[in-house]
Amino acid sequence: MHYKNIFSILSISIFLNVGCLFGNYAFKKKVKSVCKSYRISVESSQLSLNGDEYSINMESGRNNFEMFMLVGFASAGQAIAHQKEMGLANAYLPSSVNVSVAVPVSKGEYNTFIANCSSDMAISLADGSMDSSEFMQEIMKKIDIL
Repeated sequence: MHYKNIFSILSISIFLNVGCLFGNYAFKKKVKSVCKSYRISVESSQLSLNGDEYSINMESGRNNFEMFMLVGFASAGQAIAHQKEMGLANAYLPSSVNVSVAVPVSKGEYNTFIANCSSDMAISLADGSMDSSEFMQEIMKKIDIL
């Protein structure tokens, strides 16, 4: 009898968490799909879903970190918009998006550009209601360089 109760509790907890895992999987899959369309490969380990904040870590070439920044924010914006469209109870809808781009400076050395924006701003970039140059101007005002 005791084992039945433990098994029941475990089964119910696994069943309830599967929906959450699917939401996270769908979000990450959308981000990876958008990045792939821009020929930027992204692994799941580079994506972090921390509560109300989504983060992506990327590594660019020496002269194209802005493109990586834009693709990082646009892919997050598309994923968030897609989650809103689906209207599922387990949708992952972060309020802010963090993009970190490591840029090589010299052999083995990197500068890391870290920027943050609201999810609404990322969606505006993704759906084209905000121009990419206007978006970058806003981002450059609050960018951190490590």
